[in-house]
Amino acid sequence: MPASRRSILAITGSALAAAAAPFGRAFSEDYPSRPVQLIVPYAPGGSGDLLARLLGNQLSKLWGQQVVIENKPGAGGLIGTEAAAKSAPDGYTLYLATDGPLTIGATLHRHLPYDWKRDFAPISMMAVGYQILLSTPKLPATNLKDFIALVKQNPGKYNFASIGVGSAPHLAAELFLSMAGLKMTHVPYTGSSQQSIAALISGDVAMFMVGVSTAVPFVKAGTVRGLAVTAPKRIDNLPEVPTFAEEGMPKMDYSLWFAIEAPGGTPPAIIQKVHDDMAKVAADPAYQKALHIRGFEAQSDTPEQLAAFLKNNYLQLKPLIERLGLQVN
Repeated sequence: MPASRRSILAITGSALAAAAAPFGRAFSEDYPSRPVQLIVPYAPGGSGDLLARLLGNQLSKLWGQQVVIENKPGAGGLIGTEAAAKSAPDGYTLYLATDGPLTIGATLHRHLPYDWKRDFAPISMMAVGYQILLSTPKLPATNLKDFIALVKQNPGKYNFASIGVGSAPHLAAELFLSMAGLKMTHVPYTGSSQQSIAALISGDVAMFMVGVSTAVPFVKAGTVRGLAVTAPKRIDNLPEVPTFAEEGMPKMDYSLWFAIEAPGGTPPAIIQKVHDDMAKVAADPAYQKALHIRGFEAQSDTPEQLAAFLKNNYLQLKPLIERLGLQVN
């Protein structure tokens, strides 16, 4: 290429970059200028929905614009995730991410209508929490040791619920059954956690693993039994429920996590703006307390750290899913 042409291209490229930089800054400073949609790929009432609403309320205060929670449940989170992946990458659609449709789905499903890495732009981790093993009060077993003994004496007799094949509650339950040497029948309720809890209360299923925040009111009301939590120490809101470690199962560790992503191709200035404001929310003591009493800890990290976490989470869960022989066509 002639030197003069290279010079022209270099000058042109520099001019474009210089012009784009202030535009990007102006874009982020003006953002958001209208309501922002936050897609939750699950029905109302679950842990993710609760956390999304808590975050949305705080971001609305910072932005002076409403954050509208859009619940798009179905297919274990795949329907809402596909909708988010195919949304305009303009910053006005955000997505509540968790393992089920992403780092689990990539191994579990033979064909997905989206690519969990290509079609999403990581913004920040939002919260990390724990699961609780619930049992129906219709069983005579009132603690984890007795529950294990009862199920072991009756292999295949009892059912356990989940919110879908390959969901976090499903894999956590399978991990527990594997560690305890138990055989139970899986009954997925793909609508919401509330359906699984209703089945537990009625006695249609004997066990359900779910996020602590979802379970707290039912355990407190005595309509279900809380047998153990995956947390390193007892949950403040359920001090009577022991940890798995206390019950002799220290390796029963399956944490829940929720993060915020945007459709792939969302401008970096918007990604940074949302990240920075999420960090402000996460640092607020009142917000931290609101999450803590529900069994979650507020988290904040960079888009790069979230991307690394997602990759590691995928690699950690892939062997468990393959060992269980789980596959959805």
